[in-house]
Order: sequence, then C-alpha cells, then structure tokens
Amino acid sequence: MSGDHIHPAPTSFLRKHVFSTDHKVIARQFMWLGLIWLLVGRGMAMVIRWQLANPGVPVPFVGHLLWARSGGVLPPDSYNTLFTMHGTIMIFLGLTPLLIGAFGNFCIPLMIGARDMIFPTLNMLSFWTVVLGAGVAFASLFVPLGAAEGGWTAYPTLSSTIGTPGRGERMWAIAVFLIGASSIMGGINYITTTIRLRAPGMTYTRLPMTVWGLVLTAALNVLFLPVIGSAMILMVLDRVFGTTFYVPASMTQGGAGDPILYQHLFWLFGHPEVYILILPAWGIVVDLLSFFSRKPAFAYKVTLGVMVSITILSAA
Repeated sequence: MSGDHIHPAPTSFLRKHVFSTDHKVIARQFMWLGLIWLLVGRGMAMVIRWQLANPGVPVPFVGHLLWARSGGVLPPDSYNTLFTMHGTIMIFLGLTPLLIGAFGNFCIPLMIGARDMIFPTLNMLSFWTVVLGAGVAFASLFVPLGAAEGGWTAYPTLSSTIGTPGRGERMWAIAVFLIGASSIMGGINYITTTIRLRAPGMTYTRLPMTVWGLVLTAALNVLFLPVIGSAMILMVLDRVFGTTFYVPASMTQGGAGDPILYQHLFWLFGHPEVYILILPAWGIVVDLLSFFSRKPAFAYKVTLGVMVSITILSAA
C-alpha cells in the first residue's frame, strides 16, 4: 500500500472526532448525518400521508403543537412546505450522504489499497460543507412565512417571489448550492484517489464494482452539479437583487427572462441524478453477489462496459 499520502495522527479530541481528516471517521460522520435526515424526511412523509388519507383531521401527536391555529389540521401552505422539504431532504441530505459520502469514504481507500483519500483536508471540508447546507435548510423552517413551498424541483414561477414570498425559498437554493459544492469536492477526491493511489497490480479491470460505481457517480457529480449550482445562483439573484433570469416580461414590467431556462438547467442535472444514485448501489450489489456466492463477478467486463455506457448516456 502507498505510504506517501497519510495525514499525521490527531493530537486533540476535535481533530480526532470532529474535524478529522481520517476517511473512516468522515465516513461515519456522513453516515450519521444521512440517517438523522432520513428520519426527519420520514417524519415529514408520514404527515403528508396522514393528510392524504385523512383530510381535515388533526395530525396526531404534533398537529396541535405545530398547527394550533388550524386546530391541528395541516394547512395547505404547510403541506406544500412538507412536500418540498421532504423531497429535498431524502435526495440531498439522506441518500447522497449515505450512499455516496459514507460508502465512498469507507470503501474506496480500503478496496484499492490506499491508506486514505489523496486530499484528506478537502475530504473534511466536503463533510462540513454539507453540514452547513443542512443547517441552512433546517433554519429555513423557522423563518417568517416558512420554508420553501415550490416543490423539490422549484420550478419558476412557483419559486419566484410572487409564487413563494419570504426568505425560505432563497435559503433552500443556498442549501442546495452548498450540498452540491460538497459533492463536487467529494467527487474530485474519489476520482483522483482511484487514479493515483491504487496498490501495485490493482489495474482498472481489477477494481471492485463498488469502486467503479462510486467513481462513475463522482464523474457525473463533478460534471453536472455545477449546472444545478448555477441554477441556484440565478434563483438567488432573482429573489434578492431583482434580476430577471427566470422572470418573463408578462409577470413584471422590465422582465426579460424565461422560466424554461431554469427547467433546462435543472434537468441537465436532474437526469444524470437518477444514475448518480443508482450506480453506487449497482456496484455494491454486484460485489455482494460475488462475495456471498464465492465466485468472481459474472461477466465483469461486460457489466463494467454497461455501467460506463449508462454513465455516458445519462448525460445525453
């Protein structure tokens, strides 16, 4: 194993357990972050399902506490908020930290024979950037007029100041931008680590499928998360500084933008996102089947070719 890329041993509690550069510690941090937010998102899903199954009936346990003015019944604007934040949390703060952050940090160095990620400090910053994004998303639940209500896709004009007034939608866009920046940092680390720190004899056609799934996902993240990041920046500019990137002339005097621009930017990221989430799971399943059957992975090169082809086609 390579001994050139290893950080010094931590000398304090904070460096060992909080601001650690050890890939295993960071993996556990991503795991707990994802699990906590999955519980939050699951709670929101249960409230949504209660409202659909029992319209007009107070929500048990939390209804009279959270929606006292409506007698414990979920109001329409709160339903829209829960719907929006549930989708955002499950994708960006649940699945992404668990499937990519935790599994990537645990598996890649161990499976390729490296002692750690090639950029340990960047790895640490990746985790704390997503924590910052999660904090902004959580804080948006408590601002005047509530959190985002424009759906997790946030199409204008629903996400404009006319469709959703207040600071919640703006904070949602900032949170998505920060979470995307975290994934870009992680993607750069995953790709570079796999290329540069493979053990002697670990050729590309000997890499475990789990590593291939994570590396291909990292490539999609690095290529397409800047697109959704740019979409979020334009949304914040529209909402805060009065620009009109997404505001058509028919809505306000002087508007010269187009809501369809946002949809193009969103789905340039949104279509690869489907495969960003499935490729790591695909690689893990292949390796699990191989391990428990005590046989080499069936049609390894064919499977790898298919995974690479899907990665390329997802960008089409």
